Amino acid sequence: MLFDAQSDAGGNVHTIDFNKGDIIIKQSGMYLIIAGPQVGKVRGATPRWIDLWLRVNNIDVPNSNIRAVLIDPEEKTVAIMNSVLPLNRGDTLNIVMAAETIEEGMGLEAIAPDGEPTIPSIIVTVVQLD
Repeated sequence: MLFDAQSDAGGNVHTIDFNKGDIIIKQSGMYLIIAGPQVGKVRGATPRWIDLWLRVNNIDVPNSNIRAVLIDPEEKTVAIMNSVLPLNRGDTLNIVMAAETIEEGMGLEAIAPDGEPTIPSIIVTVVQLD
């Protein structure tokens, strides 16, 4: 997963930065993290699960896991995850994924519809609360 864009912080300083798939915290504080990964699969009709959760400094965040169950390859779903976490300057935040099987091509999916903006594979909101 490659993070490649930040929205305007309303004229304020961005308190995060990106390094490929890492979100780097630039200022210590309490943070609200909301992620909306768009998940799908490319084949198979058997119900299969896909899990996504947060990891900080290579340690899984307790109780941050969400699960989506995928059946039809034509359908997509957005599985919303959110957490409030204390983070320190220099911490690395990641969104991690595991799928029941790799045989059905399950994962995040970006879509580029004709004449419309791209539907990103994931939208992440990181807001410093204090």
